Amino acid sequence: MPVILNAALVFFIDSFIVYTQYSDVTDNGKTGPGESGLYNRIAVLRAERGISRQELADAVGVNYQTIGFLERGDYGPSLKLAFSIAEFFKLPIEAIFSTQAFRPLSEQVYGSTGNRE
Repeated sequence: MPVILNAALVFFIDSFIVYTQYSDVTDNGKTGPGESGLYNRIAVLRAERGISRQELADAVGVNYQTIGFLERGDYGPSLKLAFSIAEFFKLPIEAIFSTQAFRPLSEQVYGSTGNRE
């Protein structure tokens, strides 16, 4: 009997943790800069070049999870890390990081907002 009770308790606790983690996510499709206050183009640059988080992390000397935190805006890079990422992509820092939202590429290149009339 104690084994069943323990299994039920573990299941209840696991379910509670999953529920609270899910309910604490207020906006999973956020468009803001995240906790760091910075917008960045790291994910776009990686995708363009076919580079994994692990490859970028190895090149700049951090854990691959750090790249994920940066991409989501959960973590702001140190100045040294920002320079390392910019050097890796061969772009100026301001092309990768910004305190203001980046305009869509179609708007920057073609002057279009994507609205068809």
